This record gives sequence, C-alpha cells and structure tokens, in this order.
Amino acid sequence: MRVPMQEAGPDWSRMEKLPPGCGFFDINELWYFPNRWAVKALYPLPVTANHITILALVCGLISAAFYFSESEYALIWGALFLYGKLFCDNVDGNLARLRGEESRLGRFLDSFSDFVVTVLVYAGVSWQVAREAEHPGWIWTLGLLALISALLHCSYWVYYYVSYTDLVGSYEKNRTDESITEEERRKYEMEEGGVLIYGLQRFHNAAYGWQDALIKTLDRTSRKFARVPDSQKGDERWYGDAYFLVGMGPMCICTNTMALIGFSLIDQLSLFLHLVLYLGNAYWVGLHVWKIIRFKTSESG
Repeated sequence: MRVPMQEAGPDWSRMEKLPPGCGFFDINELWYFPNRWAVKALYPLPVTANHITILALVCGLISAAFYFSESEYALIWGALFLYGKLFCDNVDGNLARLRGEESRLGRFLDSFSDFVVTVLVYAGVSWQVAREAEHPGWIWTLGLLALISALLHCSYWVYYYVSYTDLVGSYEKNRTDESITEEERRKYEMEEGGVLIYGLQRFHNAAYGWQDALIKTLDRTSRKFARVPDSQKGDERWYGDAYFLVGMGPMCICTNTMALIGFSLIDQLSLFLHLVLYLGNAYWVGLHVWKIIRFKTSESG
C-alpha cells in the first residue's frame, strides 16, 4: 500500500532578504525579530503584503496626528502607533518574499508610506517642541535639519544595502537608481495597475531621487579616494565589506524610529532632534571616512 506523500510546508527562510550564508549582524534585527511570528500567522490568511503596507501607512498617519495633538497622552499614543507602523512595515516585506508576491507596486507603495509618515511625524515632533520653546523658529529649523538628516541617513543605508544584495543576487525589486526607463513606461501603459505604479515611482523619484544622486556621487568620489578599482572585484570588496555593513545598521530608518519611540515615551523630543542632527551626522561622517581610510590603507599596503 502506497503511503500518500505529505505536502511540504512553506520554506520560512524565503522571508529573509539575504540568502543563507550572506547575512551579517544587523542591529535592526533587535527591533523586528517578533515580526516573523506575525508572518507565520498571516501566511495562510487571505491578507496580502500590500494590505499590510496600507495598514502601516494608516498607523503612521494616526501616529502623526497624535504628535500634533495637545492631549495628555499624545506622545504615548503617538509612540505606540509609530511602533505599529514600524512593525507592519517589516511584516509586509517578509510576507511578500515568503509568498513570492514581491512587486514594484509594493516597493513604491512602501517608499511612499515611509516618506509621508516620516515627514508628518517629524513635523508633529517639531510642533510639540516648538509650542513650549522660547524660540520656536529655531525649533522648526532644527526639526527640518533633523528630518533631512534622517532621510539622508536612510538613503545611505538603502544604497549600500541594495548594492550588497545586487552582489549576492537577492532583493531584486529595488534598484539604487529608480529612474523610469522607456521599457517601464511602455509596460505601465499596458498592464493593469500600471498607472498607479507609474505615479508612485514618479513620487519616489521626486522624494528620494536627489538623495540617491547625492549618495551615488559620494560613493563614486569615495571610491576614487580609496583607490578601489571600478571592476567586479572592486565592487565585491567595496560593497561586500562586512565590517562596514554591520556599522551602517544604525543608519536605517528602523533604528531612527525606535529611538523616536523611546524618546517620546520619556518626553524628550528636543533631545531626540538634537541627537539626530549632531550625533547622527557625526556617526555618518565618521563611518564613511573610516571606510575610505581602511580601503586606502589596504591598497597602499
């Protein structure tokens, strides 16, 4: 009598961004490791990754509304909904990879959500601090500079993370240059939902394009200073630098968001803005200079 074969269960490793053997310590794992449990619970349900992305956007908008609120527990509720946004923001990608649902729509919907929520939340944080400050004009300037810094830190992290995933052959729905190609334009005209993807990609380029161009220029100039050849071997050494990949973890928007949640809970929003602007940029410059010096020294040796 033949025993019927049992249907194989899902390959849970598919939810990871990097293939086995290519991972490195990422501090952001500390914030979203519980998300894998949520993904396993959601896997058999009729919920798509894009549904989770929209839920993340809703949580982020509610969080921003609380930061603009004068209610007694505004910062606590703002922090809680901001964590909800962060939680959903990581669940959607894991669920999409696990099911094989990765798409350009999901990619740009996610970046749209991140940008809108980040801008509104930083505006709400600045408003909270400015309404009790002696010099509110300076607070708004501080908030704007901190926002720009946070966006650049995140774009820096994305650029080098995506460059690394290109080397190891994963995370292929993202590119370091998201300019709309003629092939994409024709594809969007023909496929269902193409107009929405086209609009979201244009928004992405308007919001992040200047940042991506700045980081790309910084990278190209840095490689020249570090004397890293423009070759496959040079790319493997430069973008596959494990020490640097570990060091750039705090630049991710996840760490920035967790820091904001923590400072919100202790009612220290002004300190948060100062730390993002001064400590965050000091870390960024120090990390990048360290990378250049290490490679330049090794090339000279």
